[in-house]
Amino acid sequence: GSHVMIQGGSLINKDVPPYVLAARDPIQFCGINSIGLIRHGFTEAQIKTIQRIYHYIYVSNLNISQGIEKVLREEPEGPEREIIINFIRSSERGVIRGI
Repeated sequence: GSHVMIQGGSLINKDVPPYVLAARDPIQFCGINSIGLIRHGFTEAQIKTIQRIYHYIYVSNLNISQGIEKVLREEPEGPEREIIINFIRSSERGVIRGI
């Protein structure tokens, strides 16, 4: 996990979900790591799926649990969907914030 300093010296530990680029201070979602995904042999269709899933979770003005519900409604079952949803649901510290 990433240690991020915020004002007052508090240490914030948040989990960065799979396939994601995170940056800034405090750390937040900055899109998906499509170059890394291509390098790891992901297809264009898989990458588009991952982008759509994170769009629901981070970009659509929903909170993260509403975003997950929307993903489960809109996105057909598949390995990327399961990996992302399971990661976020099992994160004890919570995941990083959206933009």
